[in-house]
Amino acid sequence: MPRRCGVFLLLLLLVWPVGAGRVRKKATRARACQDLPDEVLEQMFGRLSVGVMSAFHHALQLEPHDKLNLTCPTTGRTPGDRKSRLPVNLLSISPWAYRLNYEPTRFPRYIPEAYCLCKGCLVGPQREESDLLRSTPVYAPSVILKRTGSCVGGRHSYTEIYVSIAVGCTCVPRLERKRDGRTRTQSRGRAEPKPRVKV
Repeated sequence: MPRRCGVFLLLLLLVWPVGAGRVRKKATRARACQDLPDEVLEQMFGRLSVGVMSAFHHALQLEPHDKLNLTCPTTGRTPGDRKSRLPVNLLSISPWAYRLNYEPTRFPRYIPEAYCLCKGCLVGPQREESDLLRSTPVYAPSVILKRTGSCVGGRHSYTEIYVSIAVGCTCVPRLERKRDGRTRTQSRGRAEPKPRVKV
């Protein structure tokens, strides 16, 4: 009997360190970080933008691209009876249209951006395009929420950043290059200022 107890204890000592050395590891699965609910993002964004972007969204009349005439709307292409029904962006002397910019890591995910339809401006008596002026985008600052990449409590975190968004187009004088490499604005019949003489 004592011999059996000795063998049992010996086996127990041999098996004990092997079993004690094993630490049960919980299966650690990488949890995917989920996005915040849209309602929460809308509340955060509404607090930041104070309705500026939402008013901008509602003012847009975005149509499918196949229904839009995305070229410079000169008189030859725009019938006179339709002019009264055209939106302001197409009646402008520097007409523009909108395209949606999509970015999944920001809120709002879709932002409408203006782009100019003409290189010049429609300043002629029959809305002919003039190359003395050029169409250029007008930018407005806006606040958006940008995903930071860090995960807090299983949810993506966001930070507010300022961006410039093209909201329309305007006409500016075309720049002219002089022979010395400097640029100047084209002037219509105005004399160039005389250089100052030091006294």
